[in-house]
Amino acid sequence: MTFENLPPNLRELALDDPVLRADAVDLFVTHADRESGCVMLLLLDEGHRVESPVVIGEMGRPTAEHLDLVVSRVVAELRPPALVVALGRSGSALFTDADRACHQVLVDGCREVGVDLLATYVATAGAVRELPDHLRIAS
Repeated sequence: MTFENLPPNLRELALDDPVLRADAVDLFVTHADRESGCVMLLLLDEGHRVESPVVIGEMGRPTAEHLDLVVSRVVAELRPPALVVALGRSGSALFTDADRACHQVLVDGCREVGVDLLATYVATAGAVRELPDHLRIAS
């Protein structure tokens, strides 16, 4: 499935299914956002349904420092019950050390402010990939 095949009632569905989550990320992170670099937050309710997408764009390749600011200023202020995050960037869809460092900042920061981080993705022109869950579990 791709974002073009998403059900029309997406906002009524829980994003517990990794395929549906990835397709939602594919929808909300535009090609332009991937090329210019962004962090996209999908704010979810208690049932893991989409409440609102928030895109912080034109930031170049997201860094751990960017994510620390996003968590401390945006996530801590909004405190959604749950969250899906995507790092939009150009280049290869292979995970980088910077992607992993961003993910760890998200894991630690969300835990600190009491927000359930459902998943973190890297979105490039070629793919949308979920960072491995073991990074979250191991922290």
